[in-house]
Amino acid sequence: MIISKEGMKEIEAASGLSSQQLMERAGHAVAAFIQDTFPDAESVFIVCGNGNNGGDGLVVGDVLSKSMHVRICLLHGLPKTDEARQAYDQLDPSLFCDDIQPAETADVIVDAVYGFGYHGVLDPATRSIFRQLNAYRHKIVSIDINSGCECDSGACDRDGLTSVYTCALDCYKPFHMQRKEHHMFDHCILLSLNIPHTIPSAYAEMDEELFFSAFPAKQDSDYKGTNGKTLIIGGSYGMAGALCLNILGAKTIGTSYLMVGLHDCIYPIVASRFVTPVFLPFHKENQTQTLKNAVSSAKVIACGSGWNNLDCKNEVLETILQNAACPVILDAEALRMLVNNTYLFRFVSVPLVITPHIGEFSALTGKPVEYILSHRQECALQFARKYHMYVVLKGANTIVVSPEGDVYINQSGCAALAQAGSGDLLTGMIAGMLTLKRDLFQGLCMAVWFHGYLSEYGLKYHSIQNFPLECYPSVSNELFRKHQI
Repeated sequence: MIISKEGMKEIEAASGLSSQQLMERAGHAVAAFIQDTFPDAESVFIVCGNGNNGGDGLVVGDVLSKSMHVRICLLHGLPKTDEARQAYDQLDPSLFCDDIQPAETADVIVDAVYGFGYHGVLDPATRSIFRQLNAYRHKIVSIDINSGCECDSGACDRDGLTSVYTCALDCYKPFHMQRKEHHMFDHCILLSLNIPHTIPSAYAEMDEELFFSAFPAKQDSDYKGTNGKTLIIGGSYGMAGALCLNILGAKTIGTSYLMVGLHDCIYPIVASRFVTPVFLPFHKENQTQTLKNAVSSAKVIACGSGWNNLDCKNEVLETILQNAACPVILDAEALRMLVNNTYLFRFVSVPLVITPHIGEFSALTGKPVEYILSHRQECALQFARKYHMYVVLKGANTIVVSPEGDVYINQSGCAALAQAGSGDLLTGMIAGMLTLKRDLFQGLCMAVWFHGYLSEYGLKYHSIQNFPLECYPSVSNELFRKHQI
């Protein structure tokens, strides 16, 4: 379960447990984890803040002092909360030290400086100490949120404490779901505090079991048009590959009826490779006549991939937006065309899905790349709500948001996808999935997860360094056979 900072406060308030009891549970859980994970450890150094996260660390020290040599540094002075002060009063004064020198020889270092309430910027003194402690990342255990990092946004100070293990207390937080973006910990361990979860999570989740339980398998009575027609319009001179990857993405999902709109000049290239799509070759003079009926009859439309050199891209986009009666996926060049015309989004009557990478999203929003990288969820939600659209913000942990505020932070995928064309492949997979799923948000989550998972699964046959995107249909076929779909 993934819960925001405010959601976690609600859960704790509704638990019937006092702050002191919650602190005791957290401290005992972390202490037990350290004992199990570092069975040969003889010494522990705990660096504590002056809030309740520091109090958790003090409880850890109390428990471990019975079997290990423990040293504790109060980084910001005496505890300021009653609960943390009570934990402090229970400890032997001889456990405390005035500096971080014991960190060098300790077998384990516990980060208990800041909790999920942290935001802002590290002060210079704390920053200097964190820089020194980060030399010992391999033996640092952070309690709940790495100090110097924000719970909900996942934004991390450049000198925030890194760790080999981060112990998520009772629920995962959005920060934990963005490891591939911030690299603040190597492993995240969920520690149960046995608290009833009284509120629903605003965050969607996806894995292999959830994906295949939600995937609509074909029925005996189905025919090619049962689920409607998928229309992909892409490519241009020199960019036929982008459209080919769109098609491969749709075939990865198993699209039954695929229409492909493309410029005359690349028709021979693409048609010689794929035999099942219905092709709609066009040029500037006949694009409306060629595409209008297909646009109005499609169940899902994807466009923009490889449009860089398309001489009639403005006219084609106009044909799509004026005649579509279904969800429209805007990718790549289709997004770049609208950078200075985002107001047009407000006049589109059908559901829109945009699939930008960080650079494209920066251009659309006018926000600096650096800001978006630290506030990806916030920026995506703001844009989705403002223009009433779905946003798939691509990255190592791709974020999917709906105009209603639903959020999915993707966990699947690997560095094999760090290559040109992986986004074009995803666009095709989204088009294929939305042809099958009525629930657009769930369909987007499924497509994004499957796109990442197939890269992991494909490592059975290929290397990360030279991973062929063309293998996706065959790899997905193996998984569909495994699940008897």
